Amino acid sequence: MAMGKIRRRDFVKWSAASLSALGVGMPPFLRRALGGVTLNPKKKVLFIFLRGGMDGIQAVIPYGDGGVPGDSSTTYAGARPTLAPNMADTHDLNGFAALYPTMQGPGASDPKLADIFHDTFDGRGANLAVMHRIGYASQNRSHFSSQQFYENAIPGDVGTEEGWLNRYLQAYPDAASPLQAATLNNNQVVMLKGSTLVPVLRSISDFALPTNVPLGLSPGGGGPLGSGLKGAYGQSGFNPGVPYNSLTYETGVSLLDNLQFFEDNVSGNYVPEGGAEVFYDAMVDGRFRGFVRDCAQLLKEVEGLQIAGCNFGGFDNHGNLNTVFPELVRDLGLALTALYVDLAPIWDDLLIFTLTEFGRTSRQNANVGTDHAAASVMLAMGGNVNGGAYNCDFSTWPDGAMFEVNNRYLSHRTDFRAVYNEMITRHLGDPSGQIDSVIPNFTALESANAGGYFTPLNFLQG
Repeated sequence: MAMGKIRRRDFVKWSAASLSALGVGMPPFLRRALGGVTLNPKKKVLFIFLRGGMDGIQAVIPYGDGGVPGDSSTTYAGARPTLAPNMADTHDLNGFAALYPTMQGPGASDPKLADIFHDTFDGRGANLAVMHRIGYASQNRSHFSSQQFYENAIPGDVGTEEGWLNRYLQAYPDAASPLQAATLNNNQVVMLKGSTLVPVLRSISDFALPTNVPLGLSPGGGGPLGSGLKGAYGQSGFNPGVPYNSLTYETGVSLLDNLQFFEDNVSGNYVPEGGAEVFYDAMVDGRFRGFVRDCAQLLKEVEGLQIAGCNFGGFDNHGNLNTVFPELVRDLGLALTALYVDLAPIWDDLLIFTLTEFGRTSRQNANVGTDHAAASVMLAMGGNVNGGAYNCDFSTWPDGAMFEVNNRYLSHRTDFRAVYNEMITRHLGDPSGQIDSVIPNFTALESANAGGYFTPLNFLQG
């Protein structure tokens, strides 16, 4: 059968995708995959980093905060007279806090976060945790610095590019897994940077060959000339007398092997589970939709994949918050609802979580937006999650907490590293007790527990 033509720009696209994701040469995970190693199922994690500093007070509204006595401007409604939605349109969680209106809706293609929280969606269980007042001491309000701290798990250290999730992979490498982690993004996130090679995929479709271009077999395995694209490429070999010709040739071989891996392990026509497509399709941000959908597909189809994640940007809303925020958190709600439905088959082994570098000022600014501040919200879903509202009820949120820092910032109550510790020890597992190699100095921080910031929230089952 004649092989179809390959356009130069397609080859460049595959090469760029493959090499940016996997590095020059064949990575260890691919060598294992091609060697036919038996895979073992693993606990799985899917993260969504909300870049720009999501306004946690707007997403999960602490309407129960009575404010500083005698100062009505320190309540939520008083501090945000223009930004505060009609409370009748919000979705109550526990008599103290409520979800922003667009994070839940009555239509078939509206997000269902309140239903998931209250276990009125499909009866699977209350598996959504809303964790408010998450941050760290002496909060940095630079996007770059604070993102770095959340990703390397070392507040104050802007130089370390090694991420806490990569350190986990280093502590617990799995030789039986063909692929332990993947990032869906245009470039690598710091959380997954490190000595363990983690691919960056802009889209699964980047690794799809045209139907009339078979990969085939390399020369030797499929006869003297081989077949398909591998045969045509392999026949040329390399010229030992040309500098770097061997490296260039091996790079091409690696590209073809990477394409083979995706052809063997990832379907080209993915169909989401249980009607989840309606929620994916309702998302406005097409790039975010693609990232989330591809994460779901990889977690379901690549056995042994433990960690996948992506970014969702646009949360740096210094002005006109009411114009952009409703759509942003609706897309977030839709993404989480789609994942809830789509990943039902692996739900008991899955943890989905969101994070952001900081929250926003409690009081709205003159541009009807909010500025960089301190604590914010993390969300977590999964079969091992103890659903509920954490750090946002009358027993854990004193009146005026929104103004406890510099008279304009929400104070943090739980250090983000305490949340990470639960994820590692109670979900991914830390059988050898290597938590300090993943989160530097954590044992000492937890033991001292200064201010109670490292007390576990117990949002995950032990």
